[in-house]
Amino acid sequence: MVKTRVVLMPQYMGKFQCIGSKCEDNCCYGWKVNIDNKTYKKYRKSNESSLKFLLNLNIKRNRSNASPENYAKIKMKQNGDCPFLEEDKLCKIHKELGPEFLSKVCRIYPKFTNIVNEVYEESATLSCPEMARLVLLNRDIMEFDELEESADIDNNIMRQININDIRYSNKVKKYFWELRIFIITLLQNRKYSITNRLIILGLFLKKLQECVNSEKIKIVPSIIQEYNNIIESGDLEKYLDSIPVNLSIQMELMKEFNDHRFSTGFSQNARPYINCVTEFLSGIEYTDKAKIEDIVKLYGEAYLNIYEPFMKDHEYILENLLVNYVFNQLFPIESKWGVFDDYMRLVIYYSLIKMLLIGMSAYNEKLDERLIIRLVYSFSRAVEHNNVFFNNTFELFKQNGYNTMAYMAILIKN
Repeated sequence: MVKTRVVLMPQYMGKFQCIGSKCEDNCCYGWKVNIDNKTYKKYRKSNESSLKFLLNLNIKRNRSNASPENYAKIKMKQNGDCPFLEEDKLCKIHKELGPEFLSKVCRIYPKFTNIVNEVYEESATLSCPEMARLVLLNRDIMEFDELEESADIDNNIMRQININDIRYSNKVKKYFWELRIFIITLLQNRKYSITNRLIILGLFLKKLQECVNSEKIKIVPSIIQEYNNIIESGDLEKYLDSIPVNLSIQMELMKEFNDHRFSTGFSQNARPYINCVTEFLSGIEYTDKAKIEDIVKLYGEAYLNIYEPFMKDHEYILENLLVNYVFNQLFPIESKWGVFDDYMRLVIYYSLIKMLLIGMSAYNEKLDERLIIRLVYSFSRAVEHNNVFFNNTFELFKQNGYNTMAYMAILIKN
């Protein structure tokens, strides 16, 4: 009898298929690729003469801190390309030996898995252009399916949590599902603009953080109910509309973020992202000699004339971006930070993408789906896959006193 397991996944996961050489980029450069023990042994036993020499030359054992998952590694070329990548952007191993000979890392990408209460939750990173299209360009509300799959299917487990653990009986993790349902429902509430949804979420999580700090965990369900009533009534509309826009501070905060990213250096797979940043800077004429008021003027004009008209009919793209983040990050209770700190990280993520899109739209004199996908997948490769950088930037914001709802609202609102 075949063993199975329960899997929860967004519906887009069932639609994904690698488009190979038709992809505008490829996933075979700029990464560190580990080879698991099983795959390494397959390579050693392979008698495929055309590949034998390449495999022996470019697959190297990890002699220190080796594990079954990290048993060997691919020795990349000087330019960061995988030695098995061919001119047609296809993998020589896949082509000549079949998909079962791919390393676990290559076979699973761009999928990854979290485990919540023994349920496998599968979702995807947006660093793959085709996956980014599937996730972001769906006009309908993102929905999730629960199904069964073979327990033998490989997965890349990122996080694991059992919220029924007795250690969480007086912790906010106890209410993980109630919080997840509330947050995703809010982010998909199209009665409100995406800006207002994010600000309401911030107000809610600020109150939740106060509840955590005072160890009044048992009132979490009543806070959720209180905000559900507020959202349904629309009582926050006047307050949300009264929040001022401050593009000067927004630009200064985001420039600090971006400067810090460039100061830490980039891997080979960040080349597309660097092109996006270059377009952003050129689009709003951001130079060392430029006056901040001139930059803000061009930034504001690009927002009003290009970005806002497009996003008015395409807010579902940003909605999908945020919902996917919330689902695959187990937001907001899995990290070592507090719930409001996790909100701050979400806002930085959203705001940097928004800011870059505005500048890029000025440079390209338009905003369309193709440009958005180019930015999101390249951003994911250069920023999301660099945990050290994102953590350092987050700490930098906190040290400068930007970890308040007022600053978060400034980053969100244009």
